[in-house]
Amino acid sequence: MLFVFGSPRSGTTLLAQCLNAHPDIVVPDETDFIIPAAFVFDRIPDPVVRREILKKLIVSSPRFPFSLGEFLTAAQAHDIVERHADRPDELYEHLYGAVADRASAKMAGDKSPNDLFFLRIVIKVGGIGPDAKIVHIVRDVRDVVHSLGLTNFNNAAELWFPRQWSASNLYLHDHFSRSAQYLLVRYEDFVRAPEPMMQRVCAHLHVEYDPLMLDPTRRHPRYRSAAHHRKLYQPISDQFIGAYRTALSASVIARCEEQAAEALRVFGYQT
Repeated sequence: MLFVFGSPRSGTTLLAQCLNAHPDIVVPDETDFIIPAAFVFDRIPDPVVRREILKKLIVSSPRFPFSLGEFLTAAQAHDIVERHADRPDELYEHLYGAVADRASAKMAGDKSPNDLFFLRIVIKVGGIGPDAKIVHIVRDVRDVVHSLGLTNFNNAAELWFPRQWSASNLYLHDHFSRSAQYLLVRYEDFVRAPEPMMQRVCAHLHVEYDPLMLDPTRRHPRYRSAAHHRKLYQPISDQFIGAYRTALSASVIARCEEQAAEALRVFGYQT
C-alpha cells in the first residue's frame, strides 16, 4: 500500500488526487482510522476484544461512506478485520488491497494529515510494513501558516503550529529517509515542475507515468464544495510560493522561523 504523509495545507490533497487519476492507483478520501486503529493495537492486547473494537471503529466513522465505503461494504470490511487483526500493517495492507481490487487498480493509498501528526504510534505498533511505499510532501511552514489563516483552519496557528510541523516532518524524515520505501517531495518543486516530479513519484511506486495525472478535470468531485480546495480543479500553479512574505507580519515570520529552525534547514527553506 501507499502512505501519503504531509501536514495540512501542504499539498497532500493535490498530490493524492494526481495519484488517484492514475489508472493503477486509487487514493480514497481521508479515512480517519489509521491512527485510532494503531492506538487500539497498542492498548488492547486481547485479540477477540480488539477485533470487535476495530470492526466498529472502521465502519462507524462519518467518513466511512465517502472513503473506504466507496469500495467496501461494512460486511466486507468486517471480514477483513476478522481475518487480519493480529498486526496493524497486515490489516492496513489487506483493507487497502481490497480497495485496489474493487477499483481495478494495482495499489491503494491512505492520505490524512493526522497520520503525520500521530506517526509515532503507527511506527510503535508496526503499522508501516516493509513493502509499504511512503511519499512525504513538505511545504515551507511560513506559507502553510499563511494558508491556514486564509482558510480559518486554525486561528493563531503561528503560536504553535510551526513546532508541530517541524517535529512531525523531521520525525518521519529521520526515521525513513534512508529507506527505499521513502520519497520526499517538496511542494515547491512539485508545483514548479509537476511533470518531472510526478514522473519521480511514479518511478518510486513502480508504475508508468500517465500525463492525465496532471489533468484537473480528472480530480474527484468530492472536494468541489470545499472552499479551501477551490484551486484543486485548476491547473497546478506556483504563484503562491513565498506568499507569506507580503501576507504575514515580520513578527509572525520570525516566530515561525524560531520554532521551526531545524526543519527549515533540513528541508531546504533556510532563510
